[in-house]
Amino acid sequence: MRYHDFFGTHQNYIPQVLENFVRLVHHDHVRIRTRSWYLFLRFVKQLRAQVGNVAQNVIQSISDLLPIMAEVPASNDADDDMSSDESDHSADAVFNSQLYLFEAVGCISSTAATPATDQALYARSVLEPLFADMSFHLPRAKSGDAQAILQIHHIVIALGTLATGFADTNSNQANKPPPPKEISNEFSRAAEAILIALGELNNNGEIRAACRSALTRLLGVLGAAVLPQLPQWIDGLLSRSSSKDEMAMFLRLLEQVVFNFKTEIYRILDALLTPLLQRVFDGLSQPVAGTDDEIQLQELRREYVTFLQAILVHNLGEVLVSPTNQGIFELVVSSIITISKTIVHGNMVAGRIGFNVLTRMASQWGGPDVATVGENPVTTGPPSPAIPGFDQFMLDRFHTACWEVIQDGSFKPFNDVQPKQLLTEVVGLQQTIYLKTGDVFIQHVRSVTFPQLGLDSSGYLHALTTSKGRKEATTYIQNLLKNRR
Repeated sequence: MRYHDFFGTHQNYIPQVLENFVRLVHHDHVRIRTRSWYLFLRFVKQLRAQVGNVAQNVIQSISDLLPIMAEVPASNDADDDMSSDESDHSADAVFNSQLYLFEAVGCISSTAATPATDQALYARSVLEPLFADMSFHLPRAKSGDAQAILQIHHIVIALGTLATGFADTNSNQANKPPPPKEISNEFSRAAEAILIALGELNNNGEIRAACRSALTRLLGVLGAAVLPQLPQWIDGLLSRSSSKDEMAMFLRLLEQVVFNFKTEIYRILDALLTPLLQRVFDGLSQPVAGTDDEIQLQELRREYVTFLQAILVHNLGEVLVSPTNQGIFELVVSSIITISKTIVHGNMVAGRIGFNVLTRMASQWGGPDVATVGENPVTTGPPSPAIPGFDQFMLDRFHTACWEVIQDGSFKPFNDVQPKQLLTEVVGLQQTIYLKTGDVFIQHVRSVTFPQLGLDSSGYLHALTTSKGRKEATTYIQNLLKNRR
C-alpha cells in the first residue's frame, strides 16, 4: 500500500497482487483476515481504474465473505479485561471490517471504463442476497427478536457502504454529473428496501440511525431519484420517539439534499416542508430535562435555522410563502425570532444564523432598495415590498427583535467574539430594513424606537445610513451599551 504508485505504472503485477489478496482475505487467522479486508479496500481504491477489468472475477472470489452474520453480544462481552486479540474475534469487530469488502466491491465495480450495464449487474449481484436476507429476518425483527433486529441493522449499513464504493468520492460533488440511470435504478431498490425496514422498525433508535447513515451514503448514487422518496424518509426517520439530536442530524442531511438538488427539489420541498417543520416545532417546544437535553436543544436550534438559511441561499425561499406553506409562515418567523433573541452562550451561533435568515427574508421580500448608504444617503420613494404589508411586518417584527436583543442585560458584545458577531448580524438586518423602507424606517426609529429608549436617534441613524459597511453602526451600539450600563 505504501508503494501503490508502482502498480499504476507496472500494471502487469496487479493480477498477482489480487491473487494474493484473495488468499489473504480468506486467511484462517481472524486478525490477518480482517486486516487484509482493510488493505484490500485501500489497494483497489487507489487503483480502481486499473482493476475494473477484473471486477467480476474478484467479486466472485470474495462473494463467500459477504454474507452478514450478526450476533447479539453477551452481557459479559463488555468486560474490560478482554485482550486486543480477543476483541478482534468479536462479531461486531468482524462486521466493521467486513464493511471494507462492500466498499471495495463498489470501487472496482464502478470505474469509468466499466459500462453502466455491467456496473448495474455487479451491484445487483451483491444487492440481491442482501434483499433476500432482509426479507427473511424482517418478520422476526418486527416481533422484537434482538438478533434479527441487529441483522437488519447490519444489512442497512452494508447497503449504504456499497453505495459509498460506487460514488466517486474524489470528484467535486458540486459539479458531479448525475449517476447513470442503470446505477440509480439499482440503488433506488436498495433505498426502497431500507424504507420498508424503516417503516416496520422506526421505533428502534439504532435502526433509525443506520437508515439515516445509509441515506447519506446513497445520495451519491441515487441522484434525483431520491427526491420522490423524501416524504417516506421523513416519516420514518422523524418518528414520535425521535430525539432532538436525531432531528438535528436529519436537518443537516436535508441541507445536503438541498445543496445537491437545488434546481430540482422545489416541488418536493414544497410538499414536505409543512409536515417536516411541524415535527421540528414539536422538538423545539419539548421541555428540557438536564444538561444533555439542553445541548441537544441548542443543536436542534442551530440546525433548524441553518436549514432555513440553506433554502434562502439556494433561491428556494418562495417555498416558505407558497400556498402550501403559507399557514406556517408566521410560526416560522416567530420561531426564528425566538431563537435569535435567546441570549445564552451556547445559542449565540444559532442567534447569529437566525438574524442572517431574517436579513435574507428582508432582502428577498422587502422589494427594491428605496434608500442608499454612504456619505450622502438619500431615499427615493415609498417601500414597494414583494409581499403586500411586508414592509410594516419587518418594522414590527424584525426591527423590534433587533432592539430586544440589544437591550437584553446579558448581551455584552464587547470582548467575546460570538456576541460581537451576533451584533454585526443585528446591524446588518437594521441596515437592510432601512434600504427597503427608507423614510418609513427613519421615522419609526425617531418616533417609536429611540423615544422608548429615552435617547436621541441622530447618532445611530447617522452611523447606520452613512456607513457602507456595518462597522460604524456596530461601534455606535457598543458604545451606547457601555455608557448605559
